Amino acid sequence: MPCRTCGSPLAADQRYCLECGERNGAPRLDWKTMVVGSAAGAPVADSARTEHDDGVGPGLPTPRIAAALVLGVLAFGVVVGHAAGPGATTADAGGRANVAILAAAPVLPAAIPAPPPAVTTPQPPADEGDSTALDDTSSSVDPGLDDTSTDTSDDTSSNDSGTTDSSSTDDSSNGSGATDDTSTTGDGTTDSSTTTPAPKLPPVKHVWVVALTGHSYDETFGATAGAAPYLSTELRAKGTLLSWYHAAGHDPSASGVALLGGQKDALGPFDDKTTTLADQLTGAGRTWKAYIEGATAGLNPGENPCLRPPEQQPRNPFLRFASITGAAECGSSIAELDRIGPDAADPDSAPAFSYILPGPAHDGSTSLADADAWLQATLPAILNSKAYADGGLVVVTFDAGAPTDVEAGGGRVGALLLSPYVTADGTIGAPYDPFSLLASIEGLFGLDPIGYAKDTKLKPFGPKVYGAWSPASDAG
Repeated sequence: MPCRTCGSPLAADQRYCLECGERNGAPRLDWKTMVVGSAAGAPVADSARTEHDDGVGPGLPTPRIAAALVLGVLAFGVVVGHAAGPGATTADAGGRANVAILAAAPVLPAAIPAPPPAVTTPQPPADEGDSTALDDTSSSVDPGLDDTSTDTSDDTSSNDSGTTDSSSTDDSSNGSGATDDTSTTGDGTTDSSTTTPAPKLPPVKHVWVVALTGHSYDETFGATAGAAPYLSTELRAKGTLLSWYHAAGHDPSASGVALLGGQKDALGPFDDKTTTLADQLTGAGRTWKAYIEGATAGLNPGENPCLRPPEQQPRNPFLRFASITGAAECGSSIAELDRIGPDAADPDSAPAFSYILPGPAHDGSTSLADADAWLQATLPAILNSKAYADGGLVVVTFDAGAPTDVEAGGGRVGALLLSPYVTADGTIGAPYDPFSLLASIEGLFGLDPIGYAKDTKLKPFGPKVYGAWSPASDAG
């Protein structure tokens, strides 16, 4: 029989024309009839309903629809199994590419990362030494404000072996005065008439403060102190270390200004109405001296080094105070470093307070090793002097820490105390700074604290610092 489309001869059982592909005869499976059904739309008799059929919504699919669905599911399974099953290839037997049908995995929301740990400023232990706990933002409060901080120090102190002694008394002191002790009486009223005498202090007559710069505690006394073996080893073994001493700031004269005048303004200038430690000492009939490397550099013989602009010596705090530079004794009280030894040789004429400031080649600005070598060459003249033996106290510290160290303002730098009255190889773990150092020096000489030395939260040196001295040793 011929093809209905192109007329090509067809066999009786041939289903498709080989020339044009036309189908011969009706399809073997009538998909339309299977899916739609010949009886689609015919009403369903009430007798054919089941007891669960309430006549609402679509009923079950017809057998033909169910068969079509089953065949569709089977066909889908064959395609997926052929594409992804073992031995599957990228093309079928006829060379046609296979199509892989893959189900995408659901995208889960990313886990919320835990917040990073909070960064806190390291704090000194609250149970060591003489002072109160260090404030995170500042070691002092504004003058005139009540200090409501609580003393968290304990009663431990270092002894000769470096251990602690729990027998020490309270460590606050003001030199020779008494402290108010407000108590509550039995009837509930407040009795402020009683006073507690301040602890006695050793008879220190001469104080030398040596100010280096630019290095922090880890480099000077801590884990990486190898660059300063004389300071961190030889001197350290002779004195008591204030391991939580902080500088006042990174401005060149910040710590010096705080020590001399109790001021937070690092640069000033301060007028002649601003009282300083030098003014107090002069008023009490005592002497002071500043040993400044390069103090007379560039000056003609006889010219007053106190009249130099402070910008020429930015680390020299004495030039910031008009009350010092305008004083009659200033010209003779600022000297070069070569006067340290001769002045310390005579305890009767040695200054009560000396401030030693090496220049950039020796203060740590160039390297810590250079500063250490300078200490080794300079300090023996003091430590072996008659003035040191006669009530001497040397404080070696840094007026600023490393540039990146801003803890408590100027960085944690540490301070080493050398004196016949302090414990060899001792350590005090309480916080101190230039304001509390100023109050400590004023207390030794019976002077009232000035500026922020009066209002700092940190207490001055007391019996725990002077662990090698006892009042009984000076009795009589």
